[in-house]
Amino acid sequence: MNENVKRINADWWDARYRDGTTPWDRGTVAPEIIEFAREHPGKGAWAIDIGCGTGTHGRELARNGYRVAAIDLSLVAIQKARDAARREGLPWVGVQGSVTHLDLFRVKLAAALDVGCFHGLDGEDREAYAAALDRRLAVGGYYLLYAAHPRPAGEEDGPPGVEPDAIMALFSARFHLLERQPGFHGQRGSDWWIWRKEE
Repeated sequence: MNENVKRINADWWDARYRDGTTPWDRGTVAPEIIEFAREHPGKGAWAIDIGCGTGTHGRELARNGYRVAAIDLSLVAIQKARDAARREGLPWVGVQGSVTHLDLFRVKLAAALDVGCFHGLDGEDREAYAAALDRRLAVGGYYLLYAAHPRPAGEEDGPPGVEPDAIMALFSARFHLLERQPGFHGQRGSDWWIWRKEE
């Protein structure tokens, strides 16, 4: 099974979560999310965790007043995330599905969070994802995105990645860029992006 086929196959993801071969899922909340959640508490508003995995980052939003909806292709990951949220008594609901179908959620979102999902999508799916996010994010809502740059030639592990220029082209027509923090994803570049939906 080639890499692109694997990434759209729920069974492949389920197997990874069952056997624990999930190096992207370290169980620690990114400091950027901790800072955002403290500066912008939810006060009962809805947030979405896109490609939630075991829900580590979304639960931080829930601890800070958000009601969290989550979506992931892996049912095993959703079940793990749901169990963890229940143990903490957090307002969290998860759905198994493709992140290109964010219209499954019929609520307006005050915040959207994607830590390492978007950079695994291809061009057509990126467009569907961005359009659905635009429809669901409320005016004044925030979009936090962590994405790695493309894989260097010869590197086989990790997500395909996405060029920062492609992110700018796709989202700048929809949202206002507040911040971009460059960093590293292993040996390659990455960025944290914070966008806001304006009038």
